[in-house]
Amino acid sequence: MKIPPKAKSPHGATVIRVVKLNKNKLGASLAHTYRTMPVPHADSSRTHLNQDWRPASSPKEVQAEVRKRLELADNVTDNSVRVIEYIVSAPHEAFSEQGGPVEWEKYFRDALDYLENRHGADNIVGVNVQLDEQTPHLVVYVVPLVRYPATTRKREVIVGKRDGEIVRGVRAFPVPSRTALSATYYMGKRYQLRELQTTFAEEVAIPNGLRRGLHNSAATHVTTRQYHQALLRKMASNLDLTSKDLEFQGMLWSKESPDEHAARITSLVVDHYAPIVESAAKADIEKKRANEMAETARRTEAALEREIEAHRRIREKYSSLVAGLTDDEVKGIREFSRDRLRERQKEEEAKKRENAKRQEVERVERKKQENEKATNLRHMPAETLARLDNHQRIQLWRLAMVRDDLEKTLTRWMESGLFNGDGTLSNRGKTLVEKSAPELHTSHPRRGVSPAIHPKGKRPPSSFER
Repeated sequence: MKIPPKAKSPHGATVIRVVKLNKNKLGASLAHTYRTMPVPHADSSRTHLNQDWRPASSPKEVQAEVRKRLELADNVTDNSVRVIEYIVSAPHEAFSEQGGPVEWEKYFRDALDYLENRHGADNIVGVNVQLDEQTPHLVVYVVPLVRYPATTRKREVIVGKRDGEIVRGVRAFPVPSRTALSATYYMGKRYQLRELQTTFAEEVAIPNGLRRGLHNSAATHVTTRQYHQALLRKMASNLDLTSKDLEFQGMLWSKESPDEHAARITSLVVDHYAPIVESAAKADIEKKRANEMAETARRTEAALEREIEAHRRIREKYSSLVAGLTDDEVKGIREFSRDRLRERQKEEEAKKRENAKRQEVERVERKKQENEKATNLRHMPAETLARLDNHQRIQLWRLAMVRDDLEKTLTRWMESGLFNGDGTLSNRGKTLVEKSAPELHTSHPRRGVSPAIHPKGKRPPSSFER
């Protein structure tokens, strides 16, 4: 029997960081990634080792790709988050070059596959592998486009009047498919970031010898700016050249220009003091990390204690309920509880079926009423529609717009010149209504027939409403 090889234990936590970039922040990020600005912590002699896994390989080219993708969206504003930046890495000692289990190329390829599945390969406009830093990094730029399919939106509207009362009904309005720019769709809620950390660990990190970061972590990211600020603070506090340091430099002072003298002293400081200052800065950052880990442990312990206390209260509650009962009696209670739970589930399922049945009956009735209304509308003259009140006219106009069998009717109304494209009256339609209004008020009933009496403020129902 062949014994399978022992799996490697996880070697440190995976690193995946997400940053939202608007139009202003994107330029600075690209300049840093593609080294068009000075990057002090990167080794310029190794920058040629960096790799681009997308055709775009400069800030200008990535910006052009971003603009192409944004042309597909219908909601881009100046303040929109245009790009999500993902940074993927791991602890320095986890990579194979340092004796760890992580092969950087396989790890980053798997990470890119994960992000392509998450966002779509077409929306990934820039991919840069950085090998000129102490620890390899993968930087991925994603335009967060979301494709929403065509659907219908239901809304309660006034469908007419019955016995002088307004009748309301639910109408479905078609909503066409659209493409939107939405970083919120991917990272708008806190739980989405937790799920990202979990699924990335399961699909990418663990197969490559890493593990998920700690839950309840209090750790915060140390930005490049924060690191450089720490470096400068330590430089200011440690920059104390002695006369001995400059002992062999004095002979050259009278022969140097001010610029040459400044360059030589700077070189002296860098050669002798920079390593010490950098170590001091890192010590401060590591101290910060230690405090964050202590806070993480405290949070985790507090969450565990709350869970233990909740279980204890539940046990006490149920222990008091069954105190003094025999084992058979407790068993009977449990069986009764299971039976009651099954009955409740059956009742809920029956209610759901009843609600679905009722909704179907209502839908059929609404469809019937809509068909009857469409039949009446099919031969309605444009002049009759124009004389209806504005609200009812627009409702009927919208109904004609969404029904294929009323297409000819809608065309006839539009060709009459009495309406605008949204069903409101055009100038010609307003003139028609104004001319006909006096006739409605001055006309007299035939002799012997009493005029219809209507409540104050209400007009007679139209022929369509009768």
